[in-house]
Amino acid sequence: MLNFPMPYQHELIYSTVARAGTRLALDSPKQLLDEVFKNRKVIATVDLPCHLNAIIYQFPNHQFTVQDIAYQHTLFPIYAPFVPEKRRQQCLKWMADISQGSIHLALGINASRIPPIHKLRYCPQCLAQQLEKYGEYYWFRLWQIQGACCPQHGQLIDSEMDLRSEHRHDFLVPPHQSYPQSNQSIASSDDIFITSKLLELLSLPPSESPSYEQWTMFYYDLARQNDCIRGQRQVLHESIREKMTARWSKKFLKQYGLDDLTSETSWLHHIFRKHRKSFSYLEHMITIEALINKEWYFAEIIKQIRSLPKKNKCKQVDVHNNTAADLTIEQRDKWLRLIKQNGIKPTRVLNAALYAWLYRNDKNWLLETNQRFYKKHIPQGTKVDWYYRDLFFVKQLIQLNNNLLWDLDSPRRSANWWIKQIKYNRTIGKSLTLLPITQLFLRKYSEDISCYQIRRLSKVLIEMTINQQNLSRWVILRKAGLSDERLRVETNSFLTTIIS
Repeated sequence: MLNFPMPYQHELIYSTVARAGTRLALDSPKQLLDEVFKNRKVIATVDLPCHLNAIIYQFPNHQFTVQDIAYQHTLFPIYAPFVPEKRRQQCLKWMADISQGSIHLALGINASRIPPIHKLRYCPQCLAQQLEKYGEYYWFRLWQIQGACCPQHGQLIDSEMDLRSEHRHDFLVPPHQSYPQSNQSIASSDDIFITSKLLELLSLPPSESPSYEQWTMFYYDLARQNDCIRGQRQVLHESIREKMTARWSKKFLKQYGLDDLTSETSWLHHIFRKHRKSFSYLEHMITIEALINKEWYFAEIIKQIRSLPKKNKCKQVDVHNNTAADLTIEQRDKWLRLIKQNGIKPTRVLNAALYAWLYRNDKNWLLETNQRFYKKHIPQGTKVDWYYRDLFFVKQLIQLNNNLLWDLDSPRRSANWWIKQIKYNRTIGKSLTLLPITQLFLRKYSEDISCYQIRRLSKVLIEMTINQQNLSRWVILRKAGLSDERLRVETNSFLTTIIS
């Protein structure tokens, strides 16, 4: 499209697309999608948008790359340093083209204990400055990060606009009437500190992410520097917890869902153990701040972590090295003799120590050798009567379905749930293609999420109607264990129809 606007510094690319629609006076969201993306199915995603390849072609002379937009005009920089490098690269590929929700899963956002933001947020005084300076409003990306405030003016304010709107294709600019004239609340020192660290993350240039092993070593060193290590490797979690509570108040931690510090499954325990998953930007920054005992910056911390040695996942013995070579050859010969006599599995049982040694020190040779000596499976016994087995399973399922006809309390009746209720169900998963009647039952009676939500709502509605209670939407959702954010389109339509 002509005259696509240049993004302002730290402006969300979502906001830039919205301003493009305003400048062209486009009334329909579909028109804007046609002009910018040539695709009417693009979802207007605020934090981590996709289809960036289409956007970079809107700028002359290829002055932006996908990586430029991701790091300068999305929230990607606050997640990128904390995921492995391979995942970081994959996320950039998804942002360039299509993600279908994968990027939010890969970055741990959907499973994060940090409560999400539900409304687009803004700073009224900053908006006024934007109008005076540029003659228009735009969304500053810092505003949409949990834990942030305006470092100049105070607490941010929720707009009337949903961060994840039901109108999934709408790119919206801040309306002129979106901010009140009342004074903002003053930000606390903790809020200002968190915001300063978020600005550091947003300003980091693209770089290789540290590995989980490097993050593990960093936190072990941090514990050791604070005398929170006993013996060789034992982390004193109680001492770490004391330092955490000395720096951060209970109220502050609870505000962000990080107040569980005592249980064995708490995030604070896990961050000082071997990293098997990513932790959020907020978990990292409050932990580092509580234990580092000096002024620190994310750029220096990440540079330090990247300098730590990477663990070699497939450690192999150099067979050309005298003593090690002699031992390796001896162990190889011993293993070969045993598997020729007994087979692979019996040898593993008879001499588990030998197998473990070879696996740790000569893994590639061990796996390649075992592959050559595996015996092909020769099926024995009579053939399975799959037609009879199909009928056997379906009879069980039909009987169960009849018993559950008026039962509104059962878990979601997915295909896997139905299968787990059947006797001798181990054969179904691998052989479902041989069970056409069972397949037909599962296709017909398996619940999707919308049907399950409607069933939960129906139970609550029946109970409230019997008890002559007022059918208030929020009460219904609370009793059903649901929320507006989790409702599917069909479920929302059902509930709206019932209570209207």
